[in-house]
Amino acid sequence: MGLAAELTAAPTEDLERQVTRLRENATRFAREPLVKKLAWLYQIRERLARASERWALATCRHVRIAPDAPVAGEAWILGPGATLRVLRLLSGALADIQRSGAPQLPSKPRLLDNGQTAVRVFPSGLFDHGLLPGVQAEVRLDPGPGGEPVRQASFYQLKEPEGRVALVLGAGNVSSIPALDTLNKLFIEGQVVILKLNPVNEYVGPIFEDVFKPLIDQGYLAIVYGGAEVGSALCNHPLVDEILITGSDRTHDAIVWGSDKVERERRRALNQPLLAKPITSELGNITPVIVVPGNYSDAELNAMAESIAGMVTQNASFNCVAAKMLVLPRGWDGSERLLAALGDIFSRVPTRYAYYPGARERYQVLTRDVGHVQAFGRPGEGELPWTLIRGLNPADKSSVHFRMEPFCSILSVVELDETEPGAFLLAATTFCNDTLWGTLTAMLFVPPARLDDEGFEYEVETAVRQLGYGVVAINQWSGVAYAAGSTPWGGHPSATLRDIQSGRGWVHNTCMLEGIEKCVVRGPLTSPFRPVWSPLHRTCHLVGRELCAFEADPDLWRLSKLGYQALRG
Repeated sequence: MGLAAELTAAPTEDLERQVTRLRENATRFAREPLVKKLAWLYQIRERLARASERWALATCRHVRIAPDAPVAGEAWILGPGATLRVLRLLSGALADIQRSGAPQLPSKPRLLDNGQTAVRVFPSGLFDHGLLPGVQAEVRLDPGPGGEPVRQASFYQLKEPEGRVALVLGAGNVSSIPALDTLNKLFIEGQVVILKLNPVNEYVGPIFEDVFKPLIDQGYLAIVYGGAEVGSALCNHPLVDEILITGSDRTHDAIVWGSDKVERERRRALNQPLLAKPITSELGNITPVIVVPGNYSDAELNAMAESIAGMVTQNASFNCVAAKMLVLPRGWDGSERLLAALGDIFSRVPTRYAYYPGARERYQVLTRDVGHVQAFGRPGEGELPWTLIRGLNPADKSSVHFRMEPFCSILSVVELDETEPGAFLLAATTFCNDTLWGTLTAMLFVPPARLDDEGFEYEVETAVRQLGYGVVAINQWSGVAYAAGSTPWGGHPSATLRDIQSGRGWVHNTCMLEGIEKCVVRGPLTSPFRPVWSPLHRTCHLVGRELCAFEADPDLWRLSKLGYQALRG
């Protein structure tokens, strides 16, 4: 069968057949013994190991990057690499549940001075120390009475669980998102899945059909194609119990409250959802990068600029975790040094094809009638330049730059009138929480030399606690939390259906923790290893290939090969 035929939107009778089959098999899957689920995970992992190159090359063709160029590393890492890692971690988690009832935690939970429990989830084993040296991540649980037992894997505590059918509305940008969302529903929540791929990246559909064939053959997974009409039919199908969407808040609100604007606002005001099914979501973010003033060495400032530039350029900036709002202290000399370094990097990085629909329109809206727009590069047909927007007024909460996620090659800059580190941290935290749209992730860059200062560390910790985001990263890209797998990924739980922001619920989270408030990532600002998201990385494509080989079958030899290519970057 040809590709065009494979990707035809499912007719109504086929959708009905697929959903009915899933419903018939849902309870059987929920009650399948762990040994069988482990066997399926191993089979899927083996099939994906064989399909990794096919997946990476298909992504390169789709986003129009050369498969032998360093930038192709993102196709390996963000596609098969992230998926192989989660498959490996899920296998370990289910094996732990089989032995002791819950996934093993890497370290003993600790109690913070505010009574909150924190659980380190990365590094989760010896190999992780080699994958991201010096990087740590911990999950902070909902504030409550301190010292309560950590809750994990509640589905696997049920003796005779009833089956449920989940609809996964796949994202159109990062190709691993639909696969990881599907694995979350299947192996963490115990639900069978109908996955509807987004038309933007449905090119991965035939690959998924091959990789997930063991589950498809059992009637535990179905993959379908089509546009909004197929998604709407599935959302409203009486046999679909739950929905997981990775996309836009507009799509989410159309599903929950209705597509008609007047009716949608009426229902929202009355808190009467059109769709009453449980729905979890990840819906984007105007991701802030807060740079705390201080004494940074030239090497540290350059490393910061390179890291931030990579947060913008990776995947042509079509990431919900892409850096979008640089928050700087006005009048600090480091601000101009950082912006100059960023401009130098942007001018050296080739422009990218803007493959995501609506990118040019958003770019035009956000670059119109603003104080200062600086574009870099010479974009070809269908491409957009890397762009800095300056001169934004932080007091203007109605600014489109603070309300619309760019989802294109733009980094905006806002400057706050505080240069004392503690006062700036407080002002920046308030600005991000109260002015910027989104609750997914935020980043802090702080002077490494000051982290040994107890008073300064307390100010940083206060900001971390107060930032209303699902992931807060210090001197690292919060995208690490997406790829690490053991780290939960989702918006801050303060979001509501009526004000959804970046969405509700968590995915990945292979430790199967519950009652999550946020994830905190920390790491070194400078390292012998250039970050793989750096646009200046020379061997990222080789790193990506070795990462897939390692995650498919980890051992010290494969880790050393991966480290060698990383050092050459």
